[in-house]
Amino acid sequence: MSDSRPLLRSMLLLTLLGACASDEGLNEPLFEAPETAVSYEAEIIGLPDEEMTELAETALATFQRQDDGAQSLAFLKRRAQSDVATVTKLLRSRGYYNGSTEVTVTSEPVEGDGGNEGDDADEKTDAMVLFEVTPGEPFTLTRHDMPVTARGGDPALDAAAFGSPVGTVAEAAPIVDAETRALADLRGQGYPYAEKGKRRAVADLEALELEVSTPFDAGPLSVFGDITFVGLEDVREDYLLTYLDWEAGQTFSREELRNFQDELLATDLFKTVTVLPPQKPPEGDAPVALPVTVTAEEREPRTVSAALRFNTDRGPSVLFGFEHRNLYGANETFNAEAEAGLEVQRLSFGYREPQYLRDGQDFVAGLTLSREKDDAFDALTASLTAGFTRRLSPFWTVGAGGLLEASLIDDIETGDTESFLGGIPLFAEYDGSDDLLNPTKGQRFRADITPFAGLFDSEFAGFGVFDAQGSTYYDVTDEGKWVLAARGRIGTILSEDLETVPQTRRLYAGGGGSVRGFEQRFVGPLDAVGDPVGGRSVLELGGEVRARFGDLGGVVFVDAGSVATDIYPSFEEGIQVAAGLGFRFFSPAGPIRVDVAFPVNGRAVDDTFQLFFSIGQAF
Repeated sequence: MSDSRPLLRSMLLLTLLGACASDEGLNEPLFEAPETAVSYEAEIIGLPDEEMTELAETALATFQRQDDGAQSLAFLKRRAQSDVATVTKLLRSRGYYNGSTEVTVTSEPVEGDGGNEGDDADEKTDAMVLFEVTPGEPFTLTRHDMPVTARGGDPALDAAAFGSPVGTVAEAAPIVDAETRALADLRGQGYPYAEKGKRRAVADLEALELEVSTPFDAGPLSVFGDITFVGLEDVREDYLLTYLDWEAGQTFSREELRNFQDELLATDLFKTVTVLPPQKPPEGDAPVALPVTVTAEEREPRTVSAALRFNTDRGPSVLFGFEHRNLYGANETFNAEAEAGLEVQRLSFGYREPQYLRDGQDFVAGLTLSREKDDAFDALTASLTAGFTRRLSPFWTVGAGGLLEASLIDDIETGDTESFLGGIPLFAEYDGSDDLLNPTKGQRFRADITPFAGLFDSEFAGFGVFDAQGSTYYDVTDEGKWVLAARGRIGTILSEDLETVPQTRRLYAGGGGSVRGFEQRFVGPLDAVGDPVGGRSVLELGGEVRARFGDLGGVVFVDAGSVATDIYPSFEEGIQVAAGLGFRFFSPAGPIRVDVAFPVNGRAVDDTFQLFFSIGQAF
């Protein structure tokens, strides 16, 4: 039978409270909150260094609750005495095992604010709590054993090699860190089920020495077994297996599992992917073969998108996109994008086939049809590209291919001209930043080299274009709240002269992704009517201070650029400089950017300001 006495006591208490309550006092609280009777100061002395003192003042309840005071001197003494154990732990964590702590609480009554003199109810007490620490001498860690019990193999662990402070002060943190590294190393040796046992420490209080023994149960030596896919519908298994970096019978590694899982997620074919061995090790003689199960949930292969962009130099434009990421079951991707603007109309198609002929290599092809009309030139262009991109590392990608381009160009000075070009585009790209649309740390770099040959205005044209740009990001607070960002660009065209290079392939600067404050392509030399002619060299520099407060943020920026008709920056046309402010709203799709930029040394043809609206940081 269950004990009903607690329930009866509760009912009796409620009955008594109800009997004591009168109609007159129904709205009065039954209990008054206790009034703080003791305000106090606290101090700790004797710790070996200032860092430990600050840590103690953060950890001890006596310091944490100092602003709240205490209900009584007895309560304050109990609080302080309970903190002694924390001080002892702190001392031992730094190798002081003979330390001691004395607590002294002194008090002095003070007169209250009201009531009759001598009335104890109106008196409060000021108190002083003093922790006097005698740390003693630090202990030396003379020995740290890591015995290993394993099924198969003969793994050995050297504590000193993992950073255990053998032969020096027996601080707790490096001892624990060494155990963590040893466990990771053991699992990396092919013992994925390894576990750390209970640490045992023996202290010699007279010799001031400490010996530690940390046992490990390694479990069975393991190798990779068969792999099974669960949840696949349209994605082919043979394609996913191209991302495997191990073979059956190879020493098991959880790092390899994580890498494989990351590779599968990076295909953008799945909502979720897990790559796991059995929860418990299988029975049998070591080495045991661990089957691997890949559980995946496919995402929809088709995506339809729309976007709105507005710049004062080019006006509004609307973008529509379609993408199919899995045409034939092996992540073959087809995409189409249409842009409709006042000055630019573009229709482009792209195709990408990953893991083409070898791991990390993609076959890419594209067709672009465009009509572009601005102050620099009017052009109808058709461009066909095909080539390969190869990922050399998680950060580096290179590519090479071929290009065919036909353009009908209308220029105010030269009239209608035709351009038929063939090119071999090459590029190298590095991306060590932490985010595609909102980077806060790391660097980016890309260099493009394209030799061209063909006909321009019915004459042979041969030239080479080099264009490189990079950016760097520094997170001042390491929380993404304040970020310093800088970018640079340098480019040149090796040609006989500027007139042998079609207007569509010359170098320009200015606009939302370049020198803000100037219209698209308006940095550099102008013709007789004030239109940009482009150049054979370009140099750009820019810097931003980015601030973020929750979902909102702001930017202050300065941009500068120069375009010259020579093959190297000559600054004959000067350097155009712009400065401005920006607003950011950090949406789930990326930061929505609004920038207002002003030309610092604008010319008569330049507008007073430029306004840019888009998604993603400027660089």
